[in-house]
Amino acid sequence: MKVSLRIVVILLFLLLIPPAAAWADPWQDYQRAGELEAGDPATAESLYRNAAAAFEASGDLLNAGLAWQKIFRLCDRQGKLGEAGAAYVKEVALFQQAGKPDWAWEDTARGESLKSVLRLFIPVPDPGRITLAKFEPAAGVYLGLYEERGPAGNDYNRVKDLYGRQHALYLGYGHIYGPGNFVLPRDAMEKARQVPGAGLVLALEPNGGLGGLREEDLTAIARELAAVKIPVFLRFASEMNMEGTNAWHGDPAAYVSWFRRAATIMRREAPNVAMVWNPFDIVQPEGVKAAALEYYPGDDYVDWVGVNFYSDYYLSGRADQPGAGLDPLQRLDYWYRIFAGSKPLMVGEFGIAHTVLSPGRADVSRWAAFNIRKFYRTLPLLYPRVKAVVYFDLNESDPLYTQAKVSDYRLDDNPEVLTAYREAIAGPHYLEQVGQEAPGTYRELEDHMAIRGAVTLGAAVKLYDPFISRVEYYLNGELLGSPTSPPYQLTIDFNRLPGEGSLIVKAYDSQGREAVSRAFTIYGSAVPVAIFTLGQKSYSSNGQVQEMDVAPLLENGRTYVPLRYLALALGVPEAGIGWDPASQTVTLSSAGHILKFYPGRAEMERDGRRETLDVAPLNRYDRVFLPARYVAEALGYKVHWSETRQQVLVTRE
Repeated sequence: MKVSLRIVVILLFLLLIPPAAAWADPWQDYQRAGELEAGDPATAESLYRNAAAAFEASGDLLNAGLAWQKIFRLCDRQGKLGEAGAAYVKEVALFQQAGKPDWAWEDTARGESLKSVLRLFIPVPDPGRITLAKFEPAAGVYLGLYEERGPAGNDYNRVKDLYGRQHALYLGYGHIYGPGNFVLPRDAMEKARQVPGAGLVLALEPNGGLGGLREEDLTAIARELAAVKIPVFLRFASEMNMEGTNAWHGDPAAYVSWFRRAATIMRREAPNVAMVWNPFDIVQPEGVKAAALEYYPGDDYVDWVGVNFYSDYYLSGRADQPGAGLDPLQRLDYWYRIFAGSKPLMVGEFGIAHTVLSPGRADVSRWAAFNIRKFYRTLPLLYPRVKAVVYFDLNESDPLYTQAKVSDYRLDDNPEVLTAYREAIAGPHYLEQVGQEAPGTYRELEDHMAIRGAVTLGAAVKLYDPFISRVEYYLNGELLGSPTSPPYQLTIDFNRLPGEGSLIVKAYDSQGREAVSRAFTIYGSAVPVAIFTLGQKSYSSNGQVQEMDVAPLLENGRTYVPLRYLALALGVPEAGIGWDPASQTVTLSSAGHILKFYPGRAEMERDGRRETLDVAPLNRYDRVFLPARYVAEALGYKVHWSETRQQVLVTRE
């Protein structure tokens, strides 16, 4: 065979050309995308994705992060909110890996609001092996309240009548203005002392700066707290990570030294005091949040870790910084991962605003009520070692409130919010007295987990949409329920599931669109009445191994079992199995039912009524085969398929 010189030259040329990836310049796509952003955002997004993939493949994580930042903003602009949330997650991860976590700061508020999360949880009676801190319940959350300006400010015993539950903790503020000059909230201390089982959360603030502290003053404070003779949770110099806000910010070494001295004095003079280290959760990437850890005094000096945060429709009262989609539960994520293994956590101050005071006055009661229910009902699932929540019942327009007046967090003045709060804290997981314990806690559902009996599953869901319409639960493709209120709980009887099964959970946004889903392989506790394995001539009937002269077979993607042996396994007597060769009819008679099947015809007869089948019975090897569920369901059984083991499992309904 002759090969022309021209063909040889072309082949050599093609062999010498490097792969496209070798000369591709991601900057060309990046720059072209920038030119198209305004007029053709969809094409620009596609080009940014190409550039991001090329940057990441080459190890240029910083520019890959910048490309994903562009993708995030374009998706958000196009209304592709789910994809925007996913792009933000990628952006943050790349900047983190590149050592520039603060580069995501500008996108944090919006990006966090668009992230979609779905996690499942099951109740467990035992919280596991943890070393309990001072006053820490093994399970449960102490209800806490700042009520000095609220309707029960004069008598904390009125709280139960107002909110349906007594509260275990009451917040008060103390101030140290300089050497020898300190003020304690003695009125709040006395009112808390008068509530059976209550404790005090004391936010002790060194307003004169760390240089104005003296050990003798701390000793005097400790002795006064000891005299109260109730549990005291001392938040010493809280929110130390807030630059420009607190006089005790800026010198981590001095802060640590004084916290340790305060802890030592309290343990010596006031054994009823638990020390709480309490930063503020700023809406920033986790790499920026971590700066607060410079102020951590060490495990030996800290009993509880607290964190303060608020949920506002606008961040800092600015219309250009929407906060409506920020899930308040997410504000605990970072602190929980860092500290839950060693310390109980407390939400030291927390509020969800039902009225926007700035910019402009706006009623956001529906948003606030939804998030109050979601926060309190979902908190025990996500964060079982958060053991106290103190709600900040205050209107910031109060003349005595000296900080930014942007929100109204009150509980009692808005009927929708008040109802939501009463309902949210009504469960037994919330504790009314220090020393009480809840009956159990929760653990996260894991893939390939074995579950026995009837179990109430709960879902922690966060979407790009601040409202969630429903969560659907499917077991082996069957819709079991669609709860519509957090934490979207549904009781499922896993005694009905033999061996392996598929659990799929889907969450829908406020418009009824599927927003996020999770799939789990679950092992139930049902004991199969019968087991047939694809390709095997033995089967199990009530735990006994039996032999067949044929094996189950696969045809057109469906598993067929020999009808005679299926009937015997389900209790149909030998005399109740009939075959009429003239009419080509199989008849099964059992427990008052008569079933008829016709090989080659996609129909059956049940007690004289004709029903359509989606496939016809097969006649193979002188035996009639059909999918098991037609016989099983007609006789009151349920059929399951194990993909891993290639088995048909039949259980009682």
